Amino acid sequence: MSLFETIIAVLMAITSVSLVMTTIRLLIGPTIPDRAAALDLVMGHVAALVALYVIFVRQEILIDALIVIAILGFLGTVAVARYIEEGRS
Repeated sequence: MSLFETIIAVLMAITSVSLVMTTIRLLIGPTIPDRAAALDLVMGHVAALVALYVIFVRQEILIDALIVIAILGFLGTVAVARYIEEGRS
C-alpha cells in the first residue's frame, strides 16, 4: 500500500469514528434542533466517506452517488428546519 492509500485509509477511519459519535448525538439529542444539526453532520460525514472511497478506489462513476447523498442531506436538513419552524407557530 502506498503512502497516499494509507493516508486515505486513516482519514476514512477518523471520519468513521466521528460518524459514530455524531450518530450517538443524533439518537440521544435532547432537543429537535440538536438532532437536526446532528443529522446534517451525519450526512456530511457520509458524503465525506463516499468521497474518500471514490478517491481510494479511483472510480469516478461513484461521484454521482456522492451528489445524490449531498442533495438528500440538504433536503433532510430543510425538512427538519421547516418542521421546527411550523411547530413554533
